[in-house]
Parts: sequence; structure tokens; C-alpha cells
Amino acid sequence: MTASEFDTLRSDLAGLRSDMEARFSRLQTDFGRLQTDVGHLQKDMDIRFVRLEAKIDAKPGAGTIYQAALGMFTGMFAVIIGTVIVLKTTGFIP
Repeated sequence: MTASEFDTLRSDLAGLRSDMEARFSRLQTDFGRLQTDVGHLQKDMDIRFVRLEAKIDAKPGAGTIYQAALGMFTGMFAVIIGTVIVLKTTGFIP
């Protein structure tokens, strides 16, 4: 191997080393960003789970119970009236 070939090989290896160091540095930066993003996502999910648990554990108030009962009775009344109308229309009820 001649001296010029050795110098060319040495410069190629130095260029490859600097390119690999730059790529590794970018990879470390990207990984750091990814870790930060995952950390923020985890905190956001923890907050959402706490809110969801609070909603699940909350006991309904009297207004909510009365509203649900009224909705049930209204639905039952509508079914009864609808059934009577259908039976009258078809002639089962004179």
C-alpha cells in the first residue's frame, strides 16, 4: 500500500467516523425528544384517568335520579300509547 492510498483510506475513515458520530448524535437527540413526548403523554393519561375515576366514583345527585326516573316513566308511557294506537289501527281493540 502506498502512502497516498493510506492517506486516502485514513481520510475516508475519518469522514466515516464523523458521519457516524453526527448520525448517532441526531439519534440521541431524537430519542431524547421521544422520551420527553412519552413522558408528557404519560402525565396527560394519568390526569385523564384520575378525572375518569372521579366521575366513576361520583354518586349521582337527587336531580339526576329524578331525571332518570322521569325519563323511564315517559318512555314506558310512550310504549303503552304506541301499543294502544297500533292495536286500535289493526282492529284488535274496538
